[in-house]
Amino acid sequence: MIYTIRNYEAEDEQAVVALWNQCLPRDEISLNTFRRKIILDPNFDGRGCFVATAKMEHGVKSKVPPTATGAKQVVGFLLSIRRRYPYFDLGLETGKGWVTAFFVHPQWRRQKIAAKLFFEAERFMQQQGVRDVFISDYTPNYFIPGIDRDAYAESLLFLKELGYKKVEYVYGMGHSLIDMEVPQEVNDVTKKLNESGFSVGVFQPRYTLKVLEFLRQNYPGDLFRVALERITEDPECDEILVALKGDDVVGFSHFLDERYGPFGIHKDYMGRGLGPMLYYSTIQQMRKKGKRNLWLAWTTGRAKDFYHKVGLKVIRRHMIMKKDLGE
Repeated sequence: MIYTIRNYEAEDEQAVVALWNQCLPRDEISLNTFRRKIILDPNFDGRGCFVATAKMEHGVKSKVPPTATGAKQVVGFLLSIRRRYPYFDLGLETGKGWVTAFFVHPQWRRQKIAAKLFFEAERFMQQQGVRDVFISDYTPNYFIPGIDRDAYAESLLFLKELGYKKVEYVYGMGHSLIDMEVPQEVNDVTKKLNESGFSVGVFQPRYTLKVLEFLRQNYPGDLFRVALERITEDPECDEILVALKGDDVVGFSHFLDERYGPFGIHKDYMGRGLGPMLYYSTIQQMRKKGKRNLWLAWTTGRAKDFYHKVGLKVIRRHMIMKKDLGE
């Protein structure tokens, strides 16, 4: 079975998206999402984006339209990326690269296509000074935070064979808001926090500078980006909540439609009950705006334990992986 590996071309987009949705059923995308999160990403570099094409054999069923020439079809895809522009205070993250998506047509698997795609991507990234390749905690335009351990277990085994190793487990979590009630113990702690000068409220324009500075110092990178973009879009955004100590911002919470997060508390005030106070205040705001469910794309470690305590359940399990190209 003969196939060709080449760089992505603009005419491939419909075929790539169609194959994406066939191969990654839990993570379907639209053409607009593909364009916005891949092609329009400032870090996109066509030299690191690869497709495999082949002439489909007679009788092989495929949902993928033919390429522009009509002679071949896209049977594989891989996107690798590294920062070409600084990401706020995180800078260029020199030496880091990411593979954010890859897949091969079911009828063309076990033909070493995926291995060849990775070989080309790793060679490209190594030429650009990348030492460590991650799958796939790239921000802001990641699709899934690592490999879904349940839906894409075959990919997990494949990556291990290529030398990728576990960095950490991450979890997607969710909860229905219909019957959600604030626990009495949270109400009791909230009362004590209020008496000590802490409060939680919906974002107001007068907190703009303090919110951005809080995030720049404590959560540089994606949390800062989310706040900056939302406030830029709507300077009176009521989907941001802040925790205050007097008039100082010490916590941040955000939602967009039914997607919850990011969320962060100043490290000096963790463990006092401020997290649950901010979380449940955000939930109440979501319900006021007609939201019936909550889900967050990924969390890990102590944050995952926190969300479990406030009632969220794991709905997806992922593994972030890494390969040292110097090994």
